[in-house]
Amino acid sequence: KNRPLPVFVFCFLFLFLFSFFFLFLTFLFFFLSFFSLLFISFGFCVSFSFFLSFMNWLCLSAFSGISSSFMSNNASKTELLRISKEACDELAVFVRELYDCLSGDAAKLKEDKSVFTIADGIVQETLKSCLFAGNKFENIVGEEDNSNINLKVKPYTVDDLVVADKFHPAIDRVVERLTRLGDTIDSEAYRSLTIFIDPIDGTREFYTKLGEQCSICIGFAEEGVPVAGLVYRPIPSPATWAAGCKAEEHTSGNLEFQEPPHPNGLLTTNGSISKFTEVLMEELKYERVRSGGAGNKMMMVLEGKGTCYIQDRGVSRWDTCAAQAILEAHGGALVKLAPFVDSKELQSYTYRKTEENLDFVAGQSNLTPYNAKIKGFEKGTKADSVDQVQPYSNLNGLFAVSKYGLEHMNVYYEAIQKAKAAHPPAYD
Repeated sequence: KNRPLPVFVFCFLFLFLFSFFFLFLTFLFFFLSFFSLLFISFGFCVSFSFFLSFMNWLCLSAFSGISSSFMSNNASKTELLRISKEACDELAVFVRELYDCLSGDAAKLKEDKSVFTIADGIVQETLKSCLFAGNKFENIVGEEDNSNINLKVKPYTVDDLVVADKFHPAIDRVVERLTRLGDTIDSEAYRSLTIFIDPIDGTREFYTKLGEQCSICIGFAEEGVPVAGLVYRPIPSPATWAAGCKAEEHTSGNLEFQEPPHPNGLLTTNGSISKFTEVLMEELKYERVRSGGAGNKMMMVLEGKGTCYIQDRGVSRWDTCAAQAILEAHGGALVKLAPFVDSKELQSYTYRKTEENLDFVAGQSNLTPYNAKIKGFEKGTKADSVDQVQPYSNLNGLFAVSKYGLEHMNVYYEAIQKAKAAHPPAYD
């Protein structure tokens, strides 16, 4: 006879099932919570990763311009000078090869001038189009910018002059090696620099066989101020040269020092000098030291072959940019003569690519065939408009001294004032 289960059995079963169900729900809750936490953590990590990537992109975008500017202002100009010097080593071989073809005979002067024109044009073209190619600089200004130079198709030409076939291998070698050197120049670091090039400073000296006085001048200016420079004499073997960058406390070179240094020599051109310069030498009791080329005379100041270089006749920015940077790196100065004459002020020329002369002073300078943009003027005519003069002519004379010369500026000033009273500077 079947008997019903006791009540406590039902209660026990009920509690067991309820407990099992409660444990199941608890397990399910923790299981879902774990995966929820895992999902939330994964979502957080992915979101954070995207956030970091976005911030990285934002920072790079925001500071790329600043970084570029920082590099431009702080990249090593010393390295740029080293590369330029290596390029001049290559060019020197070619320049000597051309120079050895000169006769030095007055009867063949026109032919010798043609050789110089070819050398001048090819040196500038290979520097501009091979070494400094690729829009790596703000601007490049050269003495031969108006020349038409072809080094792409043979026969090579400079204006209407045809380069002899025997020089083609040397030119090809220079083009190849300067292009390779140019590839090592940082494409972003020097965009704030303007280069001033005088391919062969010392025209007359070159074709009259005084080549040891000629130089290749490469100057680097930033915001209108010379900051680094190289002046390289290619004819002597081994070549002599000087380089400098004041901001990086860098000077280097291979100079021929005179021992003891010349104590009282005024460096002048090989040609005629002004009455002002003649009287100035008398007042200073200095000897005249003749030499060609502004870059060469700057090196002679450093070598102790002359005490100072003062002239009231103008040269051009490509003659003085490199020279000024080098002298300043050595503790000296190269400044305009006119402001020093008037107020003892040491004032630099302005070195920028320009269409008009940035240092023009109306009524100060005499027009000459070298500084005039116009033609048909009478000798002794003063320039009263900036439109009358070449944009890169140094119209205010120049005054260059070593660091030792800077210690005697009062002596120079007094002598200059006496010379001015007798014969005012020509500034021509």
